[in-house]
Amino acid sequence: MNNLGKRGFAIFLGLVLAVLLAAETPSPAQFHGRVASPDGSGIPGAKVSIREVNTGRTVEVMSGVLGIYRVSDLPAGTYEVRAEVQGFNPGVVKEITLSAGESRPVDFSLSPAAVQEFVTVVAAAPKAALQASEARESAARDVGEALSRAPGVWKVRKGGIANDIILRGFASKDINVLIDGQRVCGACPNQMDPPAFHVDFAEVDRVETAKGPFDVRNMGSLGGVVNIITRSPEMGFHAVANLSSGAYNFNNPSLTMSYGGQRFSALGGFSYRGSHPYKDGSGKSFMDYTNYRSGQGDHDAFRVGTGWGKVSIAPFSNHELQVAYTRQEADDVLYPYLMMDALYDNTDRVNLGYEIRRPRRAIQALRLQTYFTQVRHWMTDEFRTSSLSLPRSYSMGTFASTAALGGKFETDLGGLVLGVEAFRRDWKATTEMAGMAYRAQNSIPEVETTSVGAYADYRRALTDRLSLAIGGRLDRARTAADPLRANTNLYFAYNSTRSISANDTLPSAQARLSYLLPTGLEFQVGVGHTTRVPDGRERYFALQRKGSDWVGNPELKPSRNSGADAAVFFRQNALLANFSLYYYLIDDYVTVLDRTKVNPIAGIMNTHARSYGNVDARMYGSELQLALSLSRQVSFSTSMSYVRGKQEAVPSMGILSGNLPEIPPLSARTQLRFDNGRVWAEVEGVFAATQNQINSDLKELRTPGYGMANLRLGLTIKTVRVWVGLNNALDGHFAEHVSFQRDPFRSGIRVFEPGRNFFLNVEYRI
Repeated sequence: MNNLGKRGFAIFLGLVLAVLLAAETPSPAQFHGRVASPDGSGIPGAKVSIREVNTGRTVEVMSGVLGIYRVSDLPAGTYEVRAEVQGFNPGVVKEITLSAGESRPVDFSLSPAAVQEFVTVVAAAPKAALQASEARESAARDVGEALSRAPGVWKVRKGGIANDIILRGFASKDINVLIDGQRVCGACPNQMDPPAFHVDFAEVDRVETAKGPFDVRNMGSLGGVVNIITRSPEMGFHAVANLSSGAYNFNNPSLTMSYGGQRFSALGGFSYRGSHPYKDGSGKSFMDYTNYRSGQGDHDAFRVGTGWGKVSIAPFSNHELQVAYTRQEADDVLYPYLMMDALYDNTDRVNLGYEIRRPRRAIQALRLQTYFTQVRHWMTDEFRTSSLSLPRSYSMGTFASTAALGGKFETDLGGLVLGVEAFRRDWKATTEMAGMAYRAQNSIPEVETTSVGAYADYRRALTDRLSLAIGGRLDRARTAADPLRANTNLYFAYNSTRSISANDTLPSAQARLSYLLPTGLEFQVGVGHTTRVPDGRERYFALQRKGSDWVGNPELKPSRNSGADAAVFFRQNALLANFSLYYYLIDDYVTVLDRTKVNPIAGIMNTHARSYGNVDARMYGSELQLALSLSRQVSFSTSMSYVRGKQEAVPSMGILSGNLPEIPPLSARTQLRFDNGRVWAEVEGVFAATQNQINSDLKELRTPGYGMANLRLGLTIKTVRVWVGLNNALDGHFAEHVSFQRDPFRSGIRVFEPGRNFFLNVEYRI
């Protein structure tokens, strides 16, 4: 760890110890507790009102990180405790008698205020949730960047927007990122446009994250699942106008309007996001590090417009029909991480759900969901020096499109859910390069992936303190390339096969036990096994280039993750802490490698290609999260995350390094917050250790550690909320650790994080 990383972690540990030692001793009489959503995720920023029944005297406090609150120095008496927060129905506990010297816990589980919400339950593993209000408190430009504040979640920065998600070391190819349960796939062969990019903040109500191989309701959740839940109408008429702005000419106005009634509800909105390229801590624009043409300094880093609508109809009692549509158009999105930029990236999402509640005494609900999503994407290097003095405006260009059609049917029998899921994804890409005389190559030869699976998910409280969750799933998947488009010569030259289709059987299962002790300790242990079928790029990509080719591997096997985790949750007065350990064995992990040509084929002149191979790997790590209410208005929270990725060396395949690529280093985050319900202020420290565990096969380089400070303020005046902040206040110059050698179109540069920058968010609600 370098000096900056050492100093950062020394400050972090010193601050944690100082706060814990200085924590206020519990007062003789107090209420303490937690405000949470139905899935158990804490809700920060909830107003908790404690009213003494006889006198009417009321004390108000705000819940902190993880939903913790505390009200101390209360006289003995009878009280009513109420919790409320925007987007949820209020919770009330009446006639609570508080004795002198008593410390009384009062917890709340608040239900969403939406007229009707189709919730996709994703995993038995403990989930974390990012509320929309938390995202607005940050300078994040997209969901991937906002989620990186959570323990065990990191991001891959490719430019000013479209940050990819890393979940416990698993990249987006190995996790499911859903939007209201829909599969939204990026079209770019190089993950330029990850799924989380295709949703706007103004659409989002909350984001749920479940880690590990425990999701049996969605095929392919090898390392976990992220479910982005969009807003639904609340009862009555509402309108929310939001304006976000910040450094580098960032602007993000949005407007959402909704009406909720007993039989009919509707919601609609529009948002625009745009920005110039940011500058890092050295004062350089991210365009200065790679081959952008001179005179491009005033070019926009991105322009994204999004419109959405949602309609709910109750045709009969206990019946609900919901239809939603979103259109997003992104233009001129710059990606210095890659050799090309997106001239446009257009997305359509259609979602239809039908639910019948209590159709029979033994059936809680019947749910049907079907969806269609598509992305059309054109990328070139026309803003780069590589396109100078050529017959066309670009030296390389790729048009890619993908579409997913799928659905689920679930029967909810109370503790048991039985379901069927089916989906089909079509993916194609055509690439043209000046070095190949602009010959159109079917780099992704219209690959169709079809999957049908059935699952059962059972959850039951065995005793007052012991609960069980168990589930299983079986899928049958087929992946096939168009025989008229597939370059089988390239497959044969490097992999000795001309196969263009594969059939896979994919079993999954999980079990979890939770036990709660009277002392406030809760223990959880879970085991799980899940699988992911290789995608169309990994199996059938084919691109001839000067110097070296890029080819998929039709013989790839599905990746299989067998893992276990254990967690301890501790509650004592206004302190909440959780600590988790996990260990995953991944058979046939799909990794990038260099492959030597084994069969001479006319027209294929190169001797080497980038390709994919299966390797056995393992990941293990831990996470710590702690939240403490120091007083009525001051709270403290901290988190730390560590993950290690190892792979088996296979010299015959050219795999010599024992480290998996793109594994982030030890990192930590701590916050001290003041909040009186009207004004709040927060100071945050973010720290990362040096990453020496690098993959030398892909030429990853050591990444130095760093520390940075963020400052945030907020104000609420009736229906107006204002957030303002200063990120990277010390103007540090650093890059987060990810692989900057991701092929086929990587530029090979590090994208440094923004330097000192401010943001302002203003929201008006009626």
